[in-house]
Parts: sequence; structure tokens; C-alpha cells
Amino acid sequence: MLHPKEGLNLVNEANQVRDDNTQKFKNFEYNPVDISEALELITDNQNNFNNNSLTINNLKNHLESFFKNISGNYPSITKPYPIDYSIMGESGPFLYKLCKIIKPEIIVETGVAYGVSSSYILQALSENNKGKLISIDSIFRPWQSKEMIGSAIPKNLLERWELKIGTSEKLLDEIFKKFSLIDIFLHDSLHTYKNMSFEFKKAWPFINGGGFLLSDDVISNNAFSDFYKSIKKEPIIMIQEKNPLSYLGILKK
Repeated sequence: MLHPKEGLNLVNEANQVRDDNTQKFKNFEYNPVDISEALELITDNQNNFNNNSLTINNLKNHLESFFKNISGNYPSITKPYPIDYSIMGESGPFLYKLCKIIKPEIIVETGVAYGVSSSYILQALSENNKGKLISIDSIFRPWQSKEMIGSAIPKNLLERWELKIGTSEKLLDEIFKKFSLIDIFLHDSLHTYKNMSFEFKKAWPFINGGGFLLSDDVISNNAFSDFYKSIKKEPIIMIQEKNPLSYLGILKK
């Protein structure tokens, strides 16, 4: 049985999705780039881009093995999220390489699911021997549990990870009171116009100069395009999957 607060969160989510379905999507111009081009555009440090292939392949193998060994059907306690629910494709390697280059102290991520993106970030932080990842995720549905959030993350990488359960609307203020500046903000939670706009506007003032705001699923609505236009920043749109086509939005502070 759902707790009343969880029920309210589900209703709120459904209302946001319904509102998005009634809105007309405004096309915006963008020139998508691949991972190599994205890295070249955001940093002058282009050394060792190709020296991390073994680490990335090992992590990919771990994640593929995790997903092969998940039992049950979605949705269930043992498979609370669709297999394609987590960031895959080029975004994971991009997150890893970005963290290796800029060596962030604090990263905030909304949306975890099995923890694919978290794994790539934490692998880089472990190798950097510095930094912390703070992740926010919610438990709204009966088949979801805290135990399954981030369950794909290798156990040896958990030291630099902190998971907070709840909505970004309720938890981001708490996080930004504790950490007045962060280096990377990654949106991968509820992909609605209202929620994405809220997270972008809330996080941007707390991102260090030279830091990054990253967003999955930037062409599902106009939240990302409206936001970067409002702050007069030129985004980088990176191809993260070719089939089905999806993009990662990148804004450098």
C-alpha cells in the first residue's frame, strides 16, 4: 500500500506528464556532436582521452553482466526499472572522461535507477582519489525500493556516494545549504517541463565557474532550450544513443 505522500507524488508526476502532452513542442536549432567533439569543445585538456578504454570496457562489462543477471519482469521488486531506463550509450563514458579531466569536488545527480551514470562518475572519482557524488531518487511505486536504487554500482565505488531519497523539489535546497558550490549538476530524473525547468533554475546559481550543467533527454520538451536561452549560453548537444536517437545537453558555466 502506498504512503499518502507517495500517492501525492504520483499524482503530481501524472499531472506534469499530462500538462506536457497538452503543450506544443517548439523546435529549436541544434547541431549534435559525438563524444570526441563534445570533449574537445568543453576543455583544452585533450590528453589521455583514449587511455581510459580498458577501464571503460571493464565497467561496461560489469554493467552488462548486472543487467543479464536481473531476474523477473518489469515492473517487479527485482526489476523495478526498465533495462533501458538508465543512461547508456556514450553518456557514461563522457561522464567518466569529464570527471577525469576537471576532477570535481562535488557532483549532484537527480535520478539514479540502477546507477549506470553513477557508476561511471564514481569510477572517475575513485581514480581521482577525490570528490563526492550526491544522488537524489524517489520511491513512489510499490515495486521500488532503496535497495535497488544504485544496485548496479560496483561495491568498491560506494565510498564516495551519498544517496538521498525524495524529490529534487524537497532535497535540492537542503543540499545547496550544505554545499554552496558544486562542480557538476546532472539531471536524469522526471523529464517533464516543470521538473526540468525547476532543477535547472535551482542548480545553476550553485555551479562553480567552469563547472557544468548536464541534462539527459533534452529534446523531450522545451525546458532545456528555454533555459539556455534565458541565461544566454550556447549549449553543446551530444549524441548519446543513435537508436533510438537521444541527446545529452551540456552547458558550461
